Amino acid sequence: MTNVFEGTVAVVTGGTSGIGYAVSEELLKRGATVWVIGSRQESVEKAQRSLAAYRHARYAAVDVTVADEVKRMIDTCVAGSGRIDYLFNNAGIGMTHPSRHLTLEMWKKAIDLNLWGVVHGTHFALPVMLKQGSGHIVNTSSVAGIIAPPAQTVYCATKYAVTGMTEALRYEFAESGIAFTAVCPANVATAIFAGTEIPKEAIPADEAARIILAGVEKNEAVIIFPEFAKTMYERLSKDPALKDRFMLELARRRNAGWESGVPYLGMPDDIL
Repeated sequence: MTNVFEGTVAVVTGGTSGIGYAVSEELLKRGATVWVIGSRQESVEKAQRSLAAYRHARYAAVDVTVADEVKRMIDTCVAGSGRIDYLFNNAGIGMTHPSRHLTLEMWKKAIDLNLWGVVHGTHFALPVMLKQGSGHIVNTSSVAGIIAPPAQTVYCATKYAVTGMTEALRYEFAESGIAFTAVCPANVATAIFAGTEIPKEAIPADEAARIILAGVEKNEAVIIFPEFAKTMYERLSKDPALKDRFMLELARRRNAGWESGVPYLGMPDDIL
């Protein structure tokens, strides 16, 4: 196990569940001070109980869609820990839904959380890291932020934005000691699948956390996982005809799923 994170200070939004919780726990295991940030006080208290063995864990309930709350969070972390070495802008919401049934409220909810949450965290943490002369901001995007699966219109809109802004920032601040990484996972077995069947290709959240931290340690620009997703992305990027067949079949299966009342959340890997 690497010790590169030992003694560092990390902030993880969306840190009380799913990938964010797994990343928080893995960082704590590796000796980091981790500010575990959740959106609700009850989720924060639950995480606090389950992570009670880690004396370097810190906690806060923050609505990342509200700029003032994020500013207070960053100010509190710096006041309490002296610095921020890693910011994981991980808070977000999934949305796979027939586009014809989308409401403006659904659009706003996803944009506020998936995009503005990342913007707010980056906006307030970046001056801290520039003053330090170091830091690493890790933004959770998605495979749907580098390819565009049908019935994920809102999700793609927000996640493509996150991937693009992260890449632009990576180049802009490359000579300032600040690193930027976009995390692009496919299916991970978390509560996002509550009430539906977990796709067979989904990996556990703790495995996802180890992959993410390995990529962050190497300062990778984009971390795509699991391996099937990386292979899928590479193949579809190189073969436009295959991409068309794959996406049309995915659309067919998802449309059929909506009509039958059994959503199709997997991937037609038999096409690849």
